[in-house]
Amino acid sequence: MKPHKRLSPKKNSRRHLNQKNNPRKYLSLKKIVLIAIAVIFIFFIINTAISNAFGGSNSSNQDTSTVHVLIFNGTGVITGSVNGVEDCLDKANQENLIPNVVFNYSTTDEINSKTLSGYDVLVMPGGLATTYLEDSDIDSSAMKNFVSSGKGYVGICAGAYAATSYVDGCYEGWGIAPNIRSKVVSYQGELNITMTSTGSDLLNSSGVQDIYHWNGPAMYKNGSYTPIAYYTDNTTGYENYAAILDDTYGSGRVLLSGSHPELDPQKPEMLAKMILWASGKS
Repeated sequence: MKPHKRLSPKKNSRRHLNQKNNPRKYLSLKKIVLIAIAVIFIFFIINTAISNAFGGSNSSNQDTSTVHVLIFNGTGVITGSVNGVEDCLDKANQENLIPNVVFNYSTTDEINSKTLSGYDVLVMPGGLATTYLEDSDIDSSAMKNFVSSGKGYVGICAGAYAATSYVDGCYEGWGIAPNIRSKVVSYQGELNITMTSTGSDLLNSSGVQDIYHWNGPAMYKNGSYTPIAYYTDNTTGYENYAAILDDTYGSGRVLLSGSHPELDPQKPEMLAKMILWASGKS
């Protein structure tokens, strides 16, 4: 009897090895893994870039405070002053001059309870104070109620004159800054103001500051007070009188500047800090 012929395992073994150790298939798998890793890495980089561009994580966004600002742009204003305020706020946002604070602003040619609704601060720019006081499109009672409720007012030059209780020898103001009186200054050009320690803390400015002036007021309060800044010399005729001065009306904050931080030499951070303080969100 012939013995049964054994099947050779060689062919099956080779086929098994070819399937398990095929170098082409191994390289293809390696490529897929590397591509997958690369895609994940690229996704991570893009996601990080987008997150940074839009203010970081959700927790960072929650820490951001928005100050809503209404700027008067009606009868009697100096257009350059309005534009300067807008420019300073744009720079404050774009250059992150005050971390975690964003300024959202609009302009209006009339002031009443409706136009003031939803805002934190009203800015009255440079212009003609007597025109402001006589403007039928400005409801002074609405302004007072706005500030008294805990909102803010920032007055620059004419906006400062109009807000004081009285302009000596001339006329009564709205009295939004009830404890501040003012004197008429006749001077146009650059001058120096000196920041007090209070001003340094409040506006992050110290020492002597060069600033533009356009006939804005010299201010004072009766009794003892500390201004934010005072006129350094007698250029205005009122050395040591307040150039920037604060007050309160009801629950609200008022900040008045005789000079123009919004005009050249422009001081965006100073103005932004003034508005932030008035908003009560600082």
